[in-house]
Parts: sequence; structure tokens; C-alpha cells
Amino acid sequence: MVLLEDTRNQIGKHRNIEAYCRMKEIEIIRQALIVGDYMIAGKGDISVDTKQDVRELAMDVFQEHRRFREECERAQKCGITLIILTEETLPGGRLDKWRSPCGKDGRPLYRFDPAVLRKALITMQDKYGVKFRFCHPASTGKQMIEYLEGRRK
Repeated sequence: MVLLEDTRNQIGKHRNIEAYCRMKEIEIIRQALIVGDYMIAGKGDISVDTKQDVRELAMDVFQEHRRFREECERAQKCGITLIILTEETLPGGRLDKWRSPCGKDGRPLYRFDPAVLRKALITMQDKYGVKFRFCHPASTGKQMIEYLEGRRK
């Protein structure tokens, strides 16, 4: 298997994915992708876009909304299932139960309502067919390949 990694992805950012691919003897080739961070060569119907954590996901949805929405629209127009895989496990598996880590002063580091983020994700999923998934960083590589191969929904 050959995995395509978008050239806009920072080199070395996903060492967990790189390690998994080495272990499974999956070759990674950097190439400009129309949407997402990863696709399987020759299989252009699914793309995975990775997010480091809920904070990065919220930043894309709220602060970079136009760019993010345009990527979702582009995927839909091209017949690509876009999966946003966020490398953070959720408390009780529920985004609305997520709480921002606090700084030394005890105040939340990030100020957004996770229930509002959840509603925005549901809207984008319904409108553009984007799938939002969450995982522990140690399992990102495995889950990403399973999504790309269509073995995981």
C-alpha cells in the first residue's frame, strides 16, 4: 500500500502515523491533495484530515470557518468522503462533556462552548457528508488506515 500525504502537512508532525506505517510497511509519498492530509494512492474516494486535538478542531470550525467550509464543499463536489480524525479521546465519548485544560491561574486556556462546537459539527456532517471522529493519538495510524480502506465507518 502507498499512502499519500499532503505536501502542506508539516514534515515530522505525525510521528505516530509515520511509525505505524513503517511497522506495517506502508510507503508514504508526499503529494498535493485536493482535500485532507492523507489518501491511499489509486483510491481517491476517502481522505482523512487529522487534527491534533479538540482545540485545533474548534479553531478550524470557528476561526477558520470559511476555509474549512470550502474544503468540505470541495470534498463533496469531488465525491470524496472527508473524515476529520481528531487525536483526542472525549470524556464519556461525548464532545459536549469536553472541558478546556486550565492554566496556572486556574482559568480555561480555550474559550468556546463544546456544545456549540458539537452542533456545528452535526450541521457540517449533515450538509457536506463530512465525518468527525476522535481517537487516542497512539491509535491514529491504525484507525486512519482503517478509515481510508473503508473498514471503519
